[in-house]
Amino acid sequence: MSDILNLAMPFFGLILLGVFAARRWQGGEQGLAWLNIFLVYFALPALIFLVVSEAPFEQLVNWPFVTATTAVTLAAFVTVMGLSRVLFGTEFRTAVLQGTSGSYGNVGYMGLPLAVAFFGPQAAVPAALVFCFDCALQFVLTAFLVTLANEREEEAHWGAVAWRIARQVGTHPFIIATVLGIIGSAIHFHAPGALGTILEMLMKSAGPTALFALGVTVGMRRLAGVGPALVLVSGMKVIVQPVLAYVVVSMVPGTPPLWLHVAVMMAALPTASNAFILASQYKSYVEGASTAVIVTTALSAVIIPGLIYAINSGMLP
Repeated sequence: MSDILNLAMPFFGLILLGVFAARRWQGGEQGLAWLNIFLVYFALPALIFLVVSEAPFEQLVNWPFVTATTAVTLAAFVTVMGLSRVLFGTEFRTAVLQGTSGSYGNVGYMGLPLAVAFFGPQAAVPAALVFCFDCALQFVLTAFLVTLANEREEEAHWGAVAWRIARQVGTHPFIIATVLGIIGSAIHFHAPGALGTILEMLMKSAGPTALFALGVTVGMRRLAGVGPALVLVSGMKVIVQPVLAYVVVSMVPGTPPLWLHVAVMMAALPTASNAFILASQYKSYVEGASTAVIVTTALSAVIIPGLIYAINSGMLP
């Protein structure tokens, strides 16, 4: 267990440093903007491209795995939304955003670096697949259901919504990097000379920078909107969803143990800051989403090391 803690705690230590920096210097959203640009458009896409392009092409078309992991995320989303409506009588739009907060894990900033650190470079392939399809699902489902909730939306607006969703999904740098990586794997591409060196430098900077940025993001959020719904959202995200991922993905024939373990770890990740951004965009459950990010990130500091210990010790086959 001490080895697992020595491996995991530096990552959560970087998050805490980010929290400290946000509280100490209070640079605001503008101060975080350039760090996010570096991560989203350069460092993490380089990590995704290099690892995916070096993977055997046949690993990248694993539709049963993708279907299973995406189904788990969808089930978590629908369950939180439905239970919130039934148990608390939550207004539909708010319940949708609670579903987002209870199922949308930090699969980009946190998931990709942690998967590579805990399981090795080969773990980036299943992690990248989980990221791409989870993000696509969340962008589409949240936008569709929130638009559906507003009965005054005109028919013409659906075209604008569909175009915005397609643009968000199709132009996301992580998804573009994954597609380019798949093409690179198919043609056996290897970045030459200086280009390869630049990509390697960006890849190595991705993990520490992403975790520090996550800490800054958490440090800037406000702890408010605490209530019964927070228990439902947080419990689903960091406890029920990984259990469900283990059950469902383990039923997929031919799934390598590494891919199963990556799927479980990705499901156990805390609520993504994108859930807060979506809540702000749609002007509902903003304080609750902010609190969910903080609470689930704190819980994951205990749950994820315990999960990695269970995997490495053979307790979780």
